[in-house]
Amino acid sequence: MGAQIGCEYALGGHDVTLVARDVGQLERRVTDAFKLVETYGIAGTDAVDAARQSIVFGGTLDDDVLVCDLAVESLPEDMELKTRLLRAVASASPDAILASNTSSIPISTLGEAVGVPERVLGTHYLNPPLLMPTVELISGRDTDPALASRLHATLLALGKLPIVVRKDVPGFIWNRLQFALVRECVWLVENGVASAEDVDTVMREGLARRWRHVGPMRAITLGGIDTWNRAGRNIVPELSAVSALPDLAKVAVTGGSPEIDRAARDDALARELRNAHSTGKRGTQ
Repeated sequence: MGAQIGCEYALGGHDVTLVARDVGQLERRVTDAFKLVETYGIAGTDAVDAARQSIVFGGTLDDDVLVCDLAVESLPEDMELKTRLLRAVASASPDAILASNTSSIPISTLGEAVGVPERVLGTHYLNPPLLMPTVELISGRDTDPALASRLHATLLALGKLPIVVRKDVPGFIWNRLQFALVRECVWLVENGVASAEDVDTVMREGLARRWRHVGPMRAITLGGIDTWNRAGRNIVPELSAVSALPDLAKVAVTGGSPEIDRAARDDALARELRNAHSTGKRGTQ
């Protein structure tokens, strides 16, 4: 992911230094990333050429490499590895923002380990970064709010969709939702309720289709809060140790016009269905 993240910053007009132990492999990944950019029309040839020129490759953590305004670390989910790198950058660049592309390590814990918790943030990119605009932006317990605001603005300028994680919990938003769903998917398959293929179909053609246009918190309102509350009382005790959900009126996304939202959702779903019929791909999207 690091190569794509670096390319995105380069396309956004930043001077980028990419560091990896295997520089040859890193260069190949950058080449592949820019091919993806051109293939899908994310940026034109001139912009890609300019971005290539703004990237420098490094294989060692020399002091000149570590001097920066922003470091985006994208190492494997290994606390020791991440800490060692970010400590080195923190020492060489006393004013730099230190961002970790972690998907599960609490930022407060990482910041304390690095020794400068006020400068450590999380920027959890979704794979592949160049094609997924959402980035989770996580502050630790002691992160400087001004630095979080600066990084938020930087991500916006890159064309990303930063999602502010308001509380530093393991897994943040994306992976807590993802693993909660995966856990239940596995249970359904292991207990013979459905095949793995059918579970994927329900997710892909059912929940994912609808939630792409209306998220679950808004869907509660459109489906009827009382209906959801009644269904929840029957289902939730079967899914977890929690005996019931709180009144969903407290968390549902309300306001605006449910009728307009429902019509927009239905128009989008119908348009997808017509496209699927016309291409003969119904049920395989």
